[in-house]
Amino acid sequence: MSIGNSDVWTIVGVGMGGKGLLAELGIAGFRRIAGFRLRAFDKDDTQVAGIRAAKGLHVDGRAKSFAPVELATTDPKPALDGAKVILVSTNGDDHSQLARDLAPYLVDGQIVVLIQGHFGGTLVFRKALDDAGCRAKVQLAEMDGYPYMMTVRSADRVEMTTYKEIYQLVALPASRSRAIVDEIGFAFPGLVAGPNLMQTGLTDLGSVFHACGIVTNVGTAEAGQPYNFYAHNMTPSVCNLIEAVDRERVAVAKAYGIETPDVFKWLETTYNRKEVSLHWSMQANAVTHYRYSPAPNSLRHRFLVTDVGCGLVAWSSLGRPAGVPTPTIDSVVHIAGALTRRNFFEEGRNLRNLGLEGKTVDQIMAFVTR
Repeated sequence: MSIGNSDVWTIVGVGMGGKGLLAELGIAGFRRIAGFRLRAFDKDDTQVAGIRAAKGLHVDGRAKSFAPVELATTDPKPALDGAKVILVSTNGDDHSQLARDLAPYLVDGQIVVLIQGHFGGTLVFRKALDDAGCRAKVQLAEMDGYPYMMTVRSADRVEMTTYKEIYQLVALPASRSRAIVDEIGFAFPGLVAGPNLMQTGLTDLGSVFHACGIVTNVGTAEAGQPYNFYAHNMTPSVCNLIEAVDRERVAVAKAYGIETPDVFKWLETTYNRKEVSLHWSMQANAVTHYRYSPAPNSLRHRFLVTDVGCGLVAWSSLGRPAGVPTPTIDSVVHIAGALTRRNFFEEGRNLRNLGLEGKTVDQIMAFVTR
């Protein structure tokens, strides 16, 4: 079986990010394509029960106030049956297991996009599909960031606030990126085709902000009280740490011939922030774009587990064959591991887990740009 001109899109993973995708795409899709249908799949029924009961999501902050959802289920088979586009909105550390779960239900011609891939999510996803014996010829791609800012008001209601100005998509292989952007770009106004997986993976600034912000504010995360992550945590000293981690990220990228914006240029491009310091930029974003950003209430939160394991570990590992030291990044990873009693260097996206072990810089670039 293969997919033809199907108008069914399925969101996999219906937490905060998945609900935002359902809301925004439901509005955009029904405005642009007659017969466009959305489905939702999550292993946890509490994430989809409210959507199923309401037959969609109520949406605050947009002209249209309801996004219909055809099916909201915990069963992957009907969720994926006939779907043309599958948008995966789960934590990066769940990508391998999710690929194995979905493998029996994928068919030729489907487009699977990880939102977001962190570093090399498609490499991890492809390897897991292969290990599971999946022979379906699906098109894999990943974005380097989540498209909007929003918040979940209830099980069947979200509030959409702002769009990011620009974010990238890269396919595996990279030569398919433009075609996939042409296919799905109507629903993602800021989406552009990135040159390769190294570019998108090394432009995931969430790993910089989130990991640094949580390892320096453990007491707040574990206190059990509501707080604004950015307003509370982005102090001048924490911003010093962010800048140090960011310099190492940029140095690793440069060693691979990748031009990636530093944290200041990224904030200017993404949010039009031009404040005199990183601290002031982050404080300004805290009450605007990041106003409803989730604040971690434990060290199991994705701001630590995913952004350390799927971001910082990859950058550190890539630095080694390039001869680029990453002492600050390594320190953050070590602290995160000590806090959680986990070995992120071993379980995270190191060169072995990405399928890049033993390769030179040139060989790695050839592998990710093929």
